[in-house]
Amino acid sequence: MTVGNETRARVLAKALGAAALLGASNLIRGRGRRAKNDGQSPIAQGHSSDDDTHSKRADLTTYALGYILAFVLTCIAFALVHWRWATAQTTFEIVLGLALVQALVHFRCFLHIDLTRSSRDDRQLILFSTLIILLMVGGTLVVLFNLRNRMM
Repeated sequence: MTVGNETRARVLAKALGAAALLGASNLIRGRGRRAKNDGQSPIAQGHSSDDDTHSKRADLTTYALGYILAFVLTCIAFALVHWRWATAQTTFEIVLGLALVQALVHFRCFLHIDLTRSSRDDRQLILFSTLIILLMVGGTLVVLFNLRNRMM
């Protein structure tokens, strides 16, 4: 790969990353927010069946958008690795960025978690789960590298 192609790959990667982050930020800000129903029927809450139908349609639209975004992000990552459009380091950085954007898409579209004040408990649960997973993975890596050093 020539220097000119590497520059084009980096520009392409930056443009894709910026577009993905812009789309993810719009999703997180709460376009198409989902209403909480506290376990009551829509009629008991004072909503008509039209509102319930609209809510179901909005949910289906959010799921479809999430599926399409997840599919596109996955295809971009696979294409980058398969056709080697960039160097190994650049490809790794792009795939890592796409994975983070895809995690945000999953949180917003499938788990319906956004940045509103009412979903604060959800965010705390996700942060705690992430901490536990990082501790488990980090501890496993420490043990494995320690064993590797002792074997050498």
